[in-house]
Amino acid sequence: MSDSEGGAPEAGGPEARPQMPIGGMVRDPRDVKTNPTLTRFLRERMTSGIIGSLVAIGVLRPKLPGGELGRRSWRGLFTFLLSVFAIVFVWTSVHIVQPGTVAVPVTFGHPGKPLNPGLHITLPFTTTYSMSTRTQNYTMSSLKGEGQKQNTDDSVAVLGKDGGAASVNATVLYRVDPSRATTVYRTLGTNYATSFVRPAARGCIFLVFTQRNIVDAATSGYGSVESDVGTCMKNKLASVSLTLLDFQLRELTLSKPLQDAVNAKVAAQQREEQQQFELATAQQQADIVRTQALATADSQQIIECGGKAIPGTLLHPGKTIIPNPLGQCSKLGLTPEFLQFTYIQALQQLAANGSTTTLVLPFDKNLTPLITLPGATPGK
Repeated sequence: MSDSEGGAPEAGGPEARPQMPIGGMVRDPRDVKTNPTLTRFLRERMTSGIIGSLVAIGVLRPKLPGGELGRRSWRGLFTFLLSVFAIVFVWTSVHIVQPGTVAVPVTFGHPGKPLNPGLHITLPFTTTYSMSTRTQNYTMSSLKGEGQKQNTDDSVAVLGKDGGAASVNATVLYRVDPSRATTVYRTLGTNYATSFVRPAARGCIFLVFTQRNIVDAATSGYGSVESDVGTCMKNKLASVSLTLLDFQLRELTLSKPLQDAVNAKVAAQQREEQQQFELATAQQQADIVRTQALATADSQQIIECGGKAIPGTLLHPGKTIIPNPLGQCSKLGLTPEFLQFTYIQALQQLAANGSTTTLVLPFDKNLTPLITLPGATPGK
């Protein structure tokens, strides 16, 4: 028996049925199934919400079930526009000024009176520009990491009247006058530190140094240079309603050739002063020797010619012996007795000196005795 005779219909016959897969569900393999994502869900909800809001406030017209557009909500539109205007009105009319600052109000291009710290209500559509009234500084320095230009050499290069070159590090301390903040804003804006303070300071520093020798300005005239630059800065800042608090000339560095020349000059002056000191010392020693010689001569003349005593004074108490004239001299000269007396006095002075331990006393019979003084410490 064949398969066709066994009762199973052929697949291509008119009575053939499609074979059902297990589970009873038929899918076309060409269909691509896409699962809904969270992003798509949120996008659809947000779009629906925005469109609904725009319809509610009257910006868009509603869409009827039949596909036609309904009437616009004019009341909602007017309410929305009025709310926006009220928010802008309040936002541009209420201003809070922080401590240590003033605010310059500008309404349609017209700057008004400065606003002090606190809460202020102004005309609508007013913009305020804050300006600090605290002490501000502008530093020009050659040191990296210091001043407004921290990565570059911002020192001021100057030339003296004598042609010497140097570089100056300086700091300007200033502040804005609160009552004249509007004038500062009108003339300089808010970037007045770099647009005016810096150029004014560099110009005053250069001008003052050109009127002095560079070495004098770096030494004895340092204080007057700082004062003159401060006066120049004060006048310039006052012309634009800024107040100078202090100008600090922090450091002045001479150029290397000039510094070497100054060092050589100072060394020469020190050598000259040393020589003058040595000359004065030699003259003083010569005067001492001369005085001692005169005293010796007077002593010899007193011995030979005699003398007379003169009473002392309050400053020099005691008596002073003045030798007699040479005409009264015995012409005996220095006698052996006098020399022996002087010799004994010299021995007494040596014996009274605590550092002398041994005296060598020559005798006429070729003897050299050693005399140890009592009370002296050996080895000294």
